[in-house]
Amino acid sequence: MVGFDTSTLPYLDFRDAQGFFTCIEGLKKLFWENKEQLAQVFLRGSEYRAAFENMDPFIQSYTAEICPYCGSVCCANRHGMPEYADIVGMLAMGLEIPEYDLGVEQGAMCQFMGEEGCVLPRARRPYRCTWYFCDPLLLKIDMAPMQEYRFFINGVQELSRARGEMLRTFVEACRAAGLKLPT
Repeated sequence: MVGFDTSTLPYLDFRDAQGFFTCIEGLKKLFWENKEQLAQVFLRGSEYRAAFENMDPFIQSYTAEICPYCGSVCCANRHGMPEYADIVGMLAMGLEIPEYDLGVEQGAMCQFMGEEGCVLPRARRPYRCTWYFCDPLLLKIDMAPMQEYRFFINGVQELSRARGEMLRTFVEACRAAGLKLPT
């Protein structure tokens, strides 16, 4: 099974600073205090992380060719803000949650944009940052040798599958253990 309907999870509203940070801290606490009940989630998280690590060099090589010459930077700050599922994924992968500055204007360039692109490792970015491919990038991948194109398609599918399995396992484990999802 591929994917997961993230609309079934609580909404993480970055426009409400107190609620945003309270929810993130609640998720951290949930993971920290329930490691045994969430053991399968951590296992799925390692599979999810492996999918990121598999795809990252490929995507990085293509964005390094396309993005520096783009006249329209698509990395707006509002797109760099995480969903609930992103925080769950980072915690399941054993990663630190980035320090978000909610004072940065939504339409400004992403707060994590550095001189050479995003300063965050791909697995610490919102999922939408990983699967967003602009037209010039897609065209470059489409024109690549068939082997590279197949690698890209298979990698995106594996990333989606691993994420979906991790999120499904998280929801099921929380239900089975009677854990209330932080909101």
